[in-house]
Amino acid sequence: MKIQYQKIENGLEILRIWQDSGIIKVPEQIEGIPVIRIAPYTFSLHKDEEEKNASVYQTETDEEDDRFAQPEELCCGGIVREIHLPSTVQSIGNYAFYGCMNLKLFHGTDAIVRMGSGVFTGCRLEKVEIDFMDGNKSCLKEILTEIRYQIIATLRYQGTETKILFPEYYADAVENTPARIVETHYYGSGGEYRECFYRRELDYGKYDRLFALSEARDSEEAIFSVALTRLRYPWKLEDAAKLRYENYVKAHMEEIGESCIHAVKERREIAAGDPQEVLLFCCREHYFDEQALGKTITYAADAGQTEISAILMDERYRSFPKKKKKFVL
Repeated sequence: MKIQYQKIENGLEILRIWQDSGIIKVPEQIEGIPVIRIAPYTFSLHKDEEEKNASVYQTETDEEDDRFAQPEELCCGGIVREIHLPSTVQSIGNYAFYGCMNLKLFHGTDAIVRMGSGVFTGCRLEKVEIDFMDGNKSCLKEILTEIRYQIIATLRYQGTETKILFPEYYADAVENTPARIVETHYYGSGGEYRECFYRRELDYGKYDRLFALSEARDSEEAIFSVALTRLRYPWKLEDAAKLRYENYVKAHMEEIGESCIHAVKERREIAAGDPQEVLLFCCREHYFDEQALGKTITYAADAGQTEISAILMDERYRSFPKKKKKFVL
């Protein structure tokens, strides 16, 4: 890895990075000085001018590894797939990831207190991970404001990890000719979910109260994924909200089972996580009724998923055992 940087007050600012992988792990320090800032346009192809008098740091590699290593290239644009920032980074400059269309994962900490404008313009993030070291405030709201697509956030508090789903949304301008105005129509509940913050802290209670809106606006998979994600990771989940989520899941287990089986067959995750783990969770919590379980077993058998079929049949044997017939003379 080769890093271009410059000294600023209290630390270093990263300007560019070259390496042979799109998974970028920014170091905590360079030559004993902490890295505290990501400069504007650091990972963008659209930087107007490169710094001429910046310092360059080259990480050491073994000679054996060096012979087989791929040539390093500038990490920007479509090359960037994941970014992992250390706890020393406090700010990210304007348009730092502008045009990184393949960036799927952003991993940072609650030490990030300043984010510039348009940081994720042209990105389609799918996952955000935040490590909390001091309280419950973070840059999550600023990230979500720039991304309208569905995002699963992994939040690691001291000793506790939780996940929470923010659905997709989009707006459409519709002309109201008689009134001579243009109205904005919103689709999906993601916009409202992105407002569940107070002073940069996620309000879980407000988030859970929006579930009825999700039921009205979102796709079936997005709705049950919101519910299942909260049930699997019940951080600050109140009893009333838990009951609402469970009632929905129990009433839609046939659809959930079918979606999970399709996802397993296609070897992809659903928004709520690994589909096989989701099915195992539903079995442990006894969300299946007999009819939904029977149909899910049929879906699994038709899809050739023998392992899942066996798991579901074990659940049917435990939860819905056949009554032995009695013969009375």
